[in-house]
Amino acid sequence: MRLTRLAAVLAAAVVLAPGGAQAAVGDPGSLDRSFSGDGRAVLDYGSRYDDQQATDVLPLPSGKTVVVSALSTSTGSAFGVARLRANGTPDPHFSANGRRTTTFTGNDAPHRVVSLGDGRILVAGSAGGAFGLVAYQHDGSLDPSFGTGGKVVTDVSPGADRVLDLRREPDGSILAAGIAGDQFATVRYDADGSLDHSFGAGGVVLTTDGFPGDPYAVRLAPDGKLLATGMGDRDSQDVRPLLVSRYDVDGSLDQTFGGDGRVTTVPQSADYQDAEYLEGDALLVDPEGRVLVGGELDWADYSFFCLVRYLPDGTLDASFADDGLAIDGGDGYYAQIRSLAQQADGKIVAAGWTDRVRKSLTLAVLRYTTTGERDTTFSGDGDAIIGFGGQPRSSAYAVAVRGSRIVAAGDAYGLVGARTVGVVAQLRQ
Repeated sequence: MRLTRLAAVLAAAVVLAPGGAQAAVGDPGSLDRSFSGDGRAVLDYGSRYDDQQATDVLPLPSGKTVVVSALSTSTGSAFGVARLRANGTPDPHFSANGRRTTTFTGNDAPHRVVSLGDGRILVAGSAGGAFGLVAYQHDGSLDPSFGTGGKVVTDVSPGADRVLDLRREPDGSILAAGIAGDQFATVRYDADGSLDHSFGAGGVVLTTDGFPGDPYAVRLAPDGKLLATGMGDRDSQDVRPLLVSRYDVDGSLDQTFGGDGRVTTVPQSADYQDAEYLEGDALLVDPEGRVLVGGELDWADYSFFCLVRYLPDGTLDASFADDGLAIDGGDGYYAQIRSLAQQADGKIVAAGWTDRVRKSLTLAVLRYTTTGERDTTFSGDGDAIIGFGGQPRSSAYAVAVRGSRIVAAGDAYGLVGARTVGVVAQLRQ
């Protein structure tokens, strides 16, 4: 079945999750009904792929939207790239039906996408355990001017390597950062995909100190430094703290951040003294150089939305929420932030999931003020909970801001049989 027909069939079944305050049509936090008819689109690459998870979203200046997905079968995995028109329908000028798949080794997964200009895009992730990058032309074909037939594979370490962040520099060069075995790596490529040998050792910079815990996200700061976050090792109170590390461009720990390059954070509020862990899953560096970390707090078999802001030197920003931490359960049992973006006015947009509605995980988009409070002008209470018909599980892994719109992408299980498919929601700011 073609994607256009499938999206039309599913659109009739898509409903806004009931419960809680909801924005009126046209208000901030409401679904943009000019997008796919009701603000939601479904991406399905066919029954061959039983697990399809949108991992990043790129709103283009033209009004079109690129969504990249990790596509898995029982025997392997591939990159999935789709482009939607401004109205949310598949763009027939991109690979004929609005989507295409790409493989390196057959065990591949994309994570990030950036624009290369002139309608070209670059997608990066893992290619059989190495850094994998692939460039596409405006029509969805592989770009022969990049790498070998549009693809580049860089085996950074003997372990498993994967790109977690990607950036195109003003001079056209490309920075890719991620995990390389038990280290972090930053790799710089020339515009044609060749390694920039003037950077690090043959184009690669590895960190000199490992991450004492479990890393879940990395981010390239505007100054070229690398940030990593996740959970640290258990402390003397048997709590796993939120851990953030910052590395200089040479791979060494940045001693100006937290005094030794690392900061750990545990909740100070008496309400959460028995927390099991505080986890970082998303990173953002704002224009003032402050570091925002989104994730979850686990406490008493509950998990809560958690947003933390640090000053550029790694100290908690006391002007933000409760001494730097904004913790909110969302009136459910489970809640987690997986992606962050920032509006032009400084407000912070977060996306993830909550089980506040029907006690089933549901895609959620939240907005915070610049001081870390829930923005109640957004969907009435600061969060928009977006269901996708019946009772499928849904979640967001990526969020981006375009003009007066917010675009979130993730997945939903139960819309198309016992499979997971990608979903996109567009909301008004």
